Amino acid sequence: MLKLSKKVPVEESGAYEFQDIGSPKHHAYNLPAIQSLLPAGKHKIMDAGCGAGQVSAWLADLGHDVWGCDPSKSGVELAQKSFPKAKFFVSDLMEGPPKVIPVGGYDGIVSVEVIEHLFDPEKLLKNLHAALKPNGWIILTTPYHGFLKNLTLSLTNNWDQHFMVNSPGGHIKFFSPATLQSMLEEVGFSEIETIGAGRAPKLWKSMVVIARKK
Repeated sequence: MLKLSKKVPVEESGAYEFQDIGSPKHHAYNLPAIQSLLPAGKHKIMDAGCGAGQVSAWLADLGHDVWGCDPSKSGVELAQKSFPKAKFFVSDLMEGPPKVIPVGGYDGIVSVEVIEHLFDPEKLLKNLHAALKPNGWIILTTPYHGFLKNLTLSLTNNWDQHFMVNSPGGHIKFFSPATLQSMLEEVGFSEIETIGAGRAPKLWKSMVVIARKK
């Protein structure tokens, strides 16, 4: 069984340094939910914030043409060595759409547990929107927040653990389905569908969202 990826923000860019290709725990519940939303057919897909490449490799095994990108040089180097079925490149998506494939060149984008780590997630979504073909799609996952889950966290005094303040590069944005949908619509996405992943309904660990470029 793979160990969890060890990562600390020591690279000059401020990106994580990855030390192995272990799969994070959230892959166990997020990947089946992503697969249930993937449009039929084979696609050119960007794995935005690919880390050490585990999700890219999984998508490539499903038969897609996958391009994983991440600002972490160590993550991309590990991915290139470990997962030859996918392509990987270093790119900071906060600076604009990646230049490896022309703007508007991707059928779809998958981004797993990335957006909650960013000070300006709307900027990321704008750049990803620009990278998609017309009517292209994006699938995002991020920790779920809603009334019942928030109440449960309060009653069980688990907010300290949930906020991950002692984790390098931990979560700084906390989305509900409504706030994520609003942000997606603001940058030009529509046909938005949200499902839960992990744990019982309304207590989900993550939400998985698919949206289309208008």
